[in-house]
Amino acid sequence: MLHYLKIFSWLLFTFAIVGLIALLAGLEPTMTSVFKATWLLLGQTAVASILLLGFKYYRLGKISQKLLLYSGWTLIALLVITGQIWLNL
Repeated sequence: MLHYLKIFSWLLFTFAIVGLIALLAGLEPTMTSVFKATWLLLGQTAVASILLLGFKYYRLGKISQKLLLYSGWTLIALLVITGQIWLNL
């Protein structure tokens, strides 16, 4: 499960950066405003960065595998839930 979390973290980070670059290039989202999309992508970047930093600490032996695994998937679930609420307000 930890391997999938790492892959998913990199995907989150990559898609957030690509999305932010697209917004800066002038592409407008069709489902919401640019303001909401920007903040959602910034939040996604923050969550992915925290997860990738967690993997660095795990490699250094500063946090346990269980802590990284449970907190990582919890952060992703919270990102999805709050993102959906944010987009639908």
